[in-house]
Amino acid sequence: MNPDELFEKFPDVLLSSFRKQMLLGIVPADMVQQILEPLLSHFHETMLQLPVGLQADFENILRLYPDVAERFGVWIKPPVIETLRSFAQYRQKPGPGARTDIDELDMAAEPQRGLEGKKKPLVGSFVKEGQGFFTTDRGSPVYIEFSYTEGDDSATFEYKPPRMTIEIHICGTYTITLTPLRPKQEIPVERLLEVLMKCAPEVAIKIIELS
Repeated sequence: MNPDELFEKFPDVLLSSFRKQMLLGIVPADMVQQILEPLLSHFHETMLQLPVGLQADFENILRLYPDVAERFGVWIKPPVIETLRSFAQYRQKPGPGARTDIDELDMAAEPQRGLEGKKKPLVGSFVKEGQGFFTTDRGSPVYIEFSYTEGDDSATFEYKPPRMTIEIHICGTYTITLTPLRPKQEIPVERLLEVLMKCAPEVAIKIIELS
């Protein structure tokens, strides 16, 4: 089967019982590689063409098979929304017994997190990255990355493919603009924290396409 035929059949594969087996991590890695090789060879382009549900399944499968992904130079990061939550918790660093807006956000969002459990403030060295596939208000697919290194004054947002100008709005608040000439931009940590403090009960991201 050539790559084009496999790509056309990929949604059917993911919707089959075999998809469930991959999501459970019980399929041999070599077999997963054979199935996903045409897709991993063009990871971002392929992901941006898939429906949202299949994007999520594809990411989760690759999180279970990181060695398969890394053979193609693909590193699956945590969901960007959860990364932003962890970033805010870490930067808040509440004292013992202190209660913050982020604690309130966590309690309100508890039912949506399933088996993930209650998050606690992070300690120790902190280098955090997150990723997510989104659709702009005009229907264009975009891939967003977020990164922050402990001690930095700024965090970073980046998007692909850099074909248009977009605004990232977090919890209804304008956060940053990314353009084809500057697809990777820094945002001051304090400014990002101000935005995240407005998030309740959960972090929400909206992408506005300007051109």
